[in-house]
Amino acid sequence: MDRVSRFFYALEKTRGAKKHVTCLLAEDGTPLTEPVEMCGRAGAFYTSLFSPDPTDPGACRVLWEELPMVKTSDRDRLELPLTLAEFSEVRRRMPTNKSPGMDGLTVEFYRVFWDVLSPDLVTIWPESLQSGVLPLLCR
Repeated sequence: MDRVSRFFYALEKTRGAKKHVTCLLAEDGTPLTEPVEMCGRAGAFYTSLFSPDPTDPGACRVLWEELPMVKTSDRDRLELPLTLAEFSEVRRRMPTNKSPGMDGLTVEFYRVFWDVLSPDLVTIWPESLQSGVLPLLCR
């Protein structure tokens, strides 16, 4: 048993070493190898990448004016609470051997335990829409 554990430990150590970042390039192309410099460069890169760009108000106006509008009657219908029948229809149409969430629970699991889970799903969904936050396990 120990030999198998040692083998997998060594394998993971080798794989981990391959994933280790040893160098980043500065904006001017200079290689950075010091961990502090690399962290600073990575932080600056992602700060720049995810910072909002200035927008042109005229372009925004054109964009918004060109968008199609949903009719009031359709909007009212779309904003109705989801029903158990709608949840059931979605569950029925889901492909097998798939896991719709990060918890790893498959579609087959939901099909087997649907009678137990469905009342909670129908309750949680409107509360999440109202608060704007999904429960941690649903994210």
